[in-house]
Amino acid sequence: MILIRCLLLAAACALLLFCPPSSFPFPLPLLLTDGQLGRALKFTLALWLVRDINAGLTRWAENRWMWTANGGVWNWSKEIAVVTGGSQGIGAAVVKSLVSHGITVAVLDVQPLSEELQNDKSDLIRFYQCDITSRDAVRQTGEAIRSHHGAPTILINNAGIGNANSILDVTPARLRAIFDVNLLSHWNTVQQFLPDMIANKKGHILSVASLAAFVGLANMTDYCCTKAGLMAFHEGLTQELKHRYGAPQVLTSIVYPSWTQTNLTKAIEKGIRGSGASIVEPADVGKAIAAKVISSTSGQLVLGPGLAASVRALPMWVQEWIRDRMAQVVTVNATTASAAA
Repeated sequence: MILIRCLLLAAACALLLFCPPSSFPFPLPLLLTDGQLGRALKFTLALWLVRDINAGLTRWAENRWMWTANGGVWNWSKEIAVVTGGSQGIGAAVVKSLVSHGITVAVLDVQPLSEELQNDKSDLIRFYQCDITSRDAVRQTGEAIRSHHGAPTILINNAGIGNANSILDVTPARLRAIFDVNLLSHWNTVQQFLPDMIANKKGHILSVASLAAFVGLANMTDYCCTKAGLMAFHEGLTQELKHRYGAPQVLTSIVYPSWTQTNLTKAIEKGIRGSGASIVEPADVGKAIAAKVISSTSGQLVLGPGLAASVRALPMWVQEWIRDRMAQVVTVNATTASAAA
């Protein structure tokens, strides 16, 4: 669709720029012949063309320089997805959305399934109690999943915890825990499930980050660091699949949710709303993540203000003004074992 629109816009721009009005077999509207209006129209069409070309190149790059999605290799009723932290919150919403497409889901979590998931009648949800920060536990769970269902083709690294502590107040134990769960565990799960994807030239690894990856927040420095690190992990994994493992067919995506209604946001909800930000429901995030999987395309998904991903391209004074506005969002001391924004 973008390619067709670009061709049409390019043709329109060429006609207006290089063909005099007298050469047309029919009289042109005043809008096209008037000097100022005509120039404004040409400028608008040119900007529209540049925007669409940029969007098309972005999609092309995200899709590993392939023009079409490789959707033909996916048979959702036969796919196995692994979702970490899938018992509650965003993870549970992702599980429900994937199951609605007929995908079998293996949930890895230290917490039991929510009552809603336990009551699910689809018979497509399998729960594995697993501490994803333990390499050995992930290995044992991976072996069990392959034995029961086969090799997973979809890995959604969703598990996350959050602290609301200042740099001086956070304890070494909580600091280690947040990095272990939010970032280091991705090495455990990817090392466990990626080899089969590479061998089969098919797979999709999706990481759940946060808009906090783009803006450092007072009293959430550790959380922001893990999410910024996750962005680097996603980029490095993408490059290694293309240039080290010879498996560009294995898709990689990263999702940046905005503030989402979880245990952590309950403690700081007043500050969030005071900053003018909204709080979205986990179901909305879960549906968006599942839709990205079903699209069979790589790329990033920003679930919030589009400007957030570009904030570091803004002048420094604007960046600092944004961070100052966010400084009063987190003013309490709190911890949570649930995925945050």
